[in-house]
Order: sequence, then structure tokens, then C-alpha cells
Amino acid sequence: MPTPERRVHEGRAVINRAELMRQLQIGESTAERWYRERTENGHPEPVHREGRRLYWDEDELIGWARDWIARDAEPRQKVVEGRALLSRAELARRLNMREQTLADLYAARETSGHPEAAHREGRRLYWDEQQAMTWAREREAAKKATLTPVDRSGDPDELVDTEEAARILGYASPRTITSYLARNVGYFPDPDDVEGRRWRRRTLWAFADRRSRPGRAGHAKTRSDQR
Repeated sequence: MPTPERRVHEGRAVINRAELMRQLQIGESTAERWYRERTENGHPEPVHREGRRLYWDEDELIGWARDWIARDAEPRQKVVEGRALLSRAELARRLNMREQTLADLYAARETSGHPEAAHREGRRLYWDEQQAMTWAREREAAKKATLTPVDRSGDPDELVDTEEAARILGYASPRTITSYLARNVGYFPDPDDVEGRRWRRRTLWAFADRRSRPGRAGHAKTRSDQR
């Protein structure tokens, strides 16, 4: 019988988030997080809306959710025929990357060089630990080689302004730094001298040593309150 939580839309049963929570006995924060991270975890898109209330195809959503719960319960590491293997979730954790990024690299492995999966269990793939980590190190080294050269001369504790900081980091313009500060919060370090907007050379060198690209998952915070 149709209810506000479960109804028929265009000939198929649809449910809202409350019904998902009821059927699977999960909390609202979990259900909301699943949907919020749908670009990475594959959560189905809603098929119907009533005001602010969203509805999903019942079979599709429940099936996905059960697969996702079972996936999280499976081991992220295992040994098969003497080989240490890692799941994508574990590889993402170790590399500080998003699982979706790794999935995209795997799909494009002919050009990205991502290693082939070494083992499959149902829908879950595993990769040889040594092979995957070697690929990741080589990929990171290749990316860093494309970054601008850094001037490491001078007194490490000397405070420099935005223009000099840009020169030290090899940027074409100080606007690169102001753009990072405005659009990529947490990527570029806060000034050591906030009022004068100046950085110590050592702060800039430390940033250069760990930089990758803005927006990388889990990129280390460099704000002054975390140093």
C-alpha cells in the first residue's frame, strides 16, 4: 500500500530516504553521506521529487545499498597465493586519493599505466601491493617533475612578500598565490606574518616539497593553526 515513504511512480516502486533507513536500519547521517558522495560511490540518482522530498527506484537503491554495505565489510587487504593484495579503497587510503580518481585511472590504464587487477572476488578487485605502490610512486615522481623549479637560496627564516614568494616557487605571477588562497582553501600555507602577508622561506620550501595539485583528496592542511 502506498505511503509517503514508498509509492508507485510511472509503474515502478519508489522510496524516499526514510524508507531506505527503515529497511536497512541505518542512520540518517549515513544515508545522507552516501548520497552526498554519490559521484564516488555510485549511489543511484533520484527518479522522482515531491517538493524537497526525493524518491529513488526501490530495487535499484536497496540493491546498491546492500552491495555497498557488503563491500565495506570485506577485507581491504589479503594474501592470495603468497601475494599481498590491496582493494581500491585501501589503495586510495594509502595514496591519499579519491577512489573515483583511481577508478578513472584504471579505466584509462592503457595510457595511465595503472596496473591490471591481480584478483577478483565478486565485483571487488584487488591489486598486487608492490606493483600498485611502485606505479603510484613513479606516477607521483613524474607529476612532480612537471612542477615549477624552486629557488632554495637565502635565509630560511626571512619573511618575503607575495611577489617574492611567487618568484621562489617559480610562478609566473603573484596572482597564482592569491588565486590559491581564495579558491583552494587549505592548499597554500597561510602567511607567517598575517598582517604583512609574508611567508618565511622555509614555509614556502616545505609547501613545495609536498605540493601536488590543488584539490587533491586529503592534501595536508597548511593553515597556520595546524602548523
